[in-house]
Amino acid sequence: SIYIAFLFQTGWKVKYYRTEICANKGSTVSILCSYNYPVMLNGVSTTVKKSFWFIRTEGEPVDLKEDPEYKDRVTYICNSKICPLRISGVRESDSAVYKFMFITNHQTGRYIGEPGVRLTVGDAPQSPTVSLDPPTEILEGSSVTLTCSSDANPAANYTWFKKTNSDVKMISGGPQFVFSSIHSTDSGDYFCEVENQLGLKQSYLKLEVKYAPKNISVSVNPPEILEGSSVTLTCSTDANPAANYTWFKENKDSPKSEEQMFTISDITAEDGGLYICVAQNKLGQQNSSVQGFVGSGQFIMSSTGNKSCRAAASSDRDDPTSRHPAEDETEIHYGSVTFTKRQEDPLYSNIKAKRRRDAHEDKEDVVYSLVRSSRNPAD
Repeated sequence: SIYIAFLFQTGWKVKYYRTEICANKGSTVSILCSYNYPVMLNGVSTTVKKSFWFIRTEGEPVDLKEDPEYKDRVTYICNSKICPLRISGVRESDSAVYKFMFITNHQTGRYIGEPGVRLTVGDAPQSPTVSLDPPTEILEGSSVTLTCSSDANPAANYTWFKKTNSDVKMISGGPQFVFSSIHSTDSGDYFCEVENQLGLKQSYLKLEVKYAPKNISVSVNPPEILEGSSVTLTCSTDANPAANYTWFKENKDSPKSEEQMFTISDITAEDGGLYICVAQNKLGQQNSSVQGFVGSGQFIMSSTGNKSCRAAASSDRDDPTSRHPAEDETEIHYGSVTFTKRQEDPLYSNIKAKRRRDAHEDKEDVVYSLVRSSRNPAD
């Protein structure tokens, strides 16, 4: 049979309010349409004799209420030119294009609404499974893969995000994201988002990168030291897992301290020398040194640079003084701490100075001084 849709005749119409619908298996779906037709045709009033929904395109359309696959699950009541279709307990086999048709009292007065409504029945994504490869300890510089997977029908889209404080940044548009050489700053909270037409789910994971100590620094406090007072040396570094700290003094066999902060009490000139801080975890160590010496009436502490190694050798552990950096690795940063003796004995000085004029400019000679200090006035 040929069904004439009267496409070019005013008044014949079927309107679908949605042309694509996705539904979860077992749910109830409603498909809504309205229709219209000419009140009069060839001088004869138009009346609707039958209206129904169908999906079969072969041969004569079959009312869904008469289809064995649907008759117990389909309801619709057409009223006031509106005809909503309701299907309960939808199955994946219900995925199809649904069309509405009405037949009038005119010989050629039948109309099929095009293009119909496409129903897709499937499953919303399940909560995705997220994993790390390698699954155990993540070391800085290694290759790491984040993987996300979920059961979904229709197929789901995957997106990886990184969350930093209140900021969320998309990092990948697929189920996997690969760090070719992971860095300590890549540590943080990540989540995978899985979405299809039926829903969206997320799963989170925490990524922690382990690394040897780095960025070591040493500070001295207070900035001015009087004889008999104390000074505190503080060692700091960035490490994961957290570093252990050990302080050594050059040419001394035993550690001076195994704390991050090392305090030298009742300080004297004899406390001058090279102090070495060793920051170490199971992945390696980094050293930094400060040199304390007396000169020109000041007690001067200077940083003598840093040295790193991935793992602590046995010879290093046995000889802590070997851990300070070689001279070509030294980067000296000078800082001075006033080291003032309590003056119990008189100081004598002889100062001579003279000036001379150069042929081109005035120059001032170096002023030499002779200082003699004695605790016994008889000396």
